[in-house]
Amino acid sequence: MSVKSPCLSLQKSFLFCRLDPAYLCAIRNFSLLKSYDSRRTVFQEGERASGFFIVLRGSVKVFKLSPSGEERILHIISEGGTLAEAVLFAGLEKYPAFAQTLGPADLLFVPRRDFLDLMKRDFSLTLSILASLSEKLRFFNTLVEELSLKSAGARVAKYILDAAVSSRSDSFELAIRKNELARALGIAPETLSRIFRKFARKNVLRLHKKMVQLLDRVRLERVSSGESL
Repeated sequence: MSVKSPCLSLQKSFLFCRLDPAYLCAIRNFSLLKSYDSRRTVFQEGERASGFFIVLRGSVKVFKLSPSGEERILHIISEGGTLAEAVLFAGLEKYPAFAQTLGPADLLFVPRRDFLDLMKRDFSLTLSILASLSEKLRFFNTLVEELSLKSAGARVAKYILDAAVSSRSDSFELAIRKNELARALGIAPETLSRIFRKFARKNVLRLHKKMVQLLDRVRLERVSSGESL
């Protein structure tokens, strides 16, 4: 990743998109750029939490482990997203979950103490951060509603549509493995495979390994809204 314009990279962050460029550069100056290979641990549950992370490139999955050791994916954070920002305001001393990169990734580690000191010095910065966090809360409320009310097919359809928007193309590679996608969507891997096969039979999309090609966006949008295929 090029870091020639690190402040510009921060501006793409959901948490910092409202901030004045002067604040972005101040944050970048006391933060640390970290590069990871694929499938590398960012932090572990119970590890001391001294700051939070911004995803500048790549994707990171956040998960917990069941008593039997099975992964329970909480969410997947892509470029512009933040990890563990709750340590800022919740007073958490330890990370509450695990985080692992899904591929090569560049993350910016923002020390909690330095960031809070900056917020204390300027109330307008605090208001901007709170506004961004409020928007993120609304996003997760919508996500919970979708997971609880939408059918498995509708959830898969929405994920595919969102991934196409993120990649700016109707042909793209799945960011995560299919079994991880199934866990993230709250469905069984076998159910996900059946849904993909049905979408393919109906000529809605084509799937080869991890490559997806949308063939009928309109029908997929109808399915994501709850209509049967």
